[in-house]
Amino acid sequence: MSGKYEYAVVQLTDSARDERLNTAVAIFSEDGIDIRVPRRLDKLRALSAALDPDKLRALLKQLQELDALSRKQGRVETTSRVEMLNALSPLHFSNPLPFVALTATNYEEWASKLLRNLVEPEPARLKLTRKRTKLVSILRSAFRSERVLARKGEDITAHRVVPNYQIAEGLLADFVLRNGSMHVVETVDASSEDIPARKVVADIAVSALVLEQARMTFGESATESRLVYEASAAVERIAMPSLEAAAHQGTKLINWASIDDRNKLITQLSSLATPLEKKGGSLHDTRFHASVQHKLNLN
Repeated sequence: MSGKYEYAVVQLTDSARDERLNTAVAIFSEDGIDIRVPRRLDKLRALSAALDPDKLRALLKQLQELDALSRKQGRVETTSRVEMLNALSPLHFSNPLPFVALTATNYEEWASKLLRNLVEPEPARLKLTRKRTKLVSILRSAFRSERVLARKGEDITAHRVVPNYQIAEGLLADFVLRNGSMHVVETVDASSEDIPARKVVADIAVSALVLEQARMTFGESATESRLVYEASAAVERIAMPSLEAAAHQGTKLINWASIDDRNKLITQLSSLATPLEKKGGSLHDTRFHASVQHKLNLN
């Protein structure tokens, strides 16, 4: 085995529409042809709903026999073998390109990479989902009343509380404020009586993941993580081991049912943020004033 190979993309064609669809990768060696087919061929429907994936797989297997016949006839060069396959098969082969794999492991890595990059459908981008809970809405209202909620289009450089901040691909933090440290706030709303305890535990786990990723992204010493939760006494007892696990990782727990906890949270973050100017140019007092407390029933 020389370790030198060439590959070509095997395409299904529709000459009437002048359309081609990548269906497999053919890897040529001195000993034969290795056809790599994706596990699923659902994308065949893009050409025609009448195409049968099983029949296509059988046709792709026959390519090995055709290539063996080609080599028996003295066609040694890959280009010549590809020409014969294009002539005898209803499938189309692209121009061959070389690669080198000196070990079986390296060969498999190449085969997987080629199949993934050239044939398999590109995976859909992760869709970021924003939390739409009562607790999130109350916190937004509190920060807005304190005039420290970031305006639309503002980022963390404004030193205000930014909602739905992307920590990493697929992970959104509920609120983030940058002022020296990165203050990252996640919420778990279990205030509804009919919410399953299992979902509460799962929500805590996701929030803990977001907060851990924040510490990895911004640095352990530069990240202040908080988990705000609201739950009935019964649900809180079930969820407490998960909450304590999050606290063990360095997250500060804030029980929204505690007047003292919620007042401290809003007051602390408001004092760290740069407030929006009031109409007329004066800065808003960042204290968590009585009108906001009354509105949110914080007293």
